Amino acid sequence: MLLLLPIALAIAAAWLRGGSPRNLADLPLRGRHWLVASLAIQVLLYLPPLRTSLPVLHWSGAIYIAALTVALIGALCNWHLGTAARIAILGLALNMTVIVCNGGHMPVSATAMRHVQGAAKVREIAAHRLYSNTSLATGTSQLVGLSDVISIRLPGNYGNVYSIGDLVLVAGVAALAYRGTRGRARERSSARTWRTVAWSR
Repeated sequence: MLLLLPIALAIAAAWLRGGSPRNLADLPLRGRHWLVASLAIQVLLYLPPLRTSLPVLHWSGAIYIAALTVALIGALCNWHLGTAARIAILGLALNMTVIVCNGGHMPVSATAMRHVQGAAKVREIAAHRLYSNTSLATGTSQLVGLSDVISIRLPGNYGNVYSIGDLVLVAGVAALAYRGTRGRARERSSARTWRTVAWSR
């Protein structure tokens, strides 16, 4: 949830420059059904009745990889949106690569997690008694440098541990949100520029 803050700030900055959040509806997004399906699968995995069930605990890695694959398909449908979308896709691909290489879970640094959420959270992840898309990094974990190693802590024991892929993903989405929010304001500015050029000739 902490990573939603840059996106909100990007929208606010675009609004202050004459844009409107309503312009986001005009973004020519494609593949929404893929993205919604991926989100639905991930939400289902965390529902209390399913989160502790043996089938989910046993097959969670494969299910999560499938959900991310669906999300990546949906994201790739928006390649046409330009650099911002492609940065977001890169972030998603980085995370997916790490997760696939680690059997469907993102390794997380126990030290970083303990720093932001305490020892109890570390013990919960280590116990494997309920579904989590993360697992504690060990000596056999792959691509640890790209895994959840970046701790961001806020007052009141709020915060989480993030990966480079998370930061790249949110940077791309924030840039896309800024562009989408400015939308028509930017088009009006371009139109005024062209009219000025035309008058000067």
